[in-house]
Amino acid sequence: MSDDETQSAAGSSPQGSWRLFVPADVPFIYQLVAAVDPRWWRFSRHGLEPSRLLEIAEGLAAGVVVVDENGRPVACAVLADAGSAGTGTLEFYALPDPHAQAIAARLAPELVAAAFAGAPIRRLYHERFENDPDLLGEISTLFEVEVTFPDFALVDGGYESRTTSVTTPERLAAWQAAGAQ
Repeated sequence: MSDDETQSAAGSSPQGSWRLFVPADVPFIYQLVAAVDPRWWRFSRHGLEPSRLLEIAEGLAAGVVVVDENGRPVACAVLADAGSAGTGTLEFYALPDPHAQAIAARLAPELVAAAFAGAPIRRLYHERFENDPDLLGEISTLFEVEVTFPDFALVDGGYESRTTSVTTPERLAAWQAAGAQ
């Protein structure tokens, strides 16, 4: 029985936590980008040359690493394109492993709330390819599809569409208030 099946049978969700990205996380981030290539488009679209990836990472507004119950990194979320326009893009990827993805999905509400709390964002975007795992979990219902680009890129031997969805701090607050009742 897998860890996820064991935890489901026990009635608990996978454990884990998140923390701000530190320079020591660079090898994990590279491993993650390579594992999901080309799905993390910001990093993958120009190849996987390490110095290029570091250059891209330096331009990000913020980043966090999701760790499992043993403190091992399993996912990463970054806030990109956050600027004076009041918008930002949440990019969130996990290792291609059901346990890592379950931890990421469980922590997604905290990460979205942290993005809004940490930056003056009025619209938070999230982009994903059509066959990406849903790492937003229960909070995915807050994101409305804004645009879909059909056959955007060649992924895993076939063309996949890419969707951009958006949410707002007002939607998050209403969702949080509804859950607190």
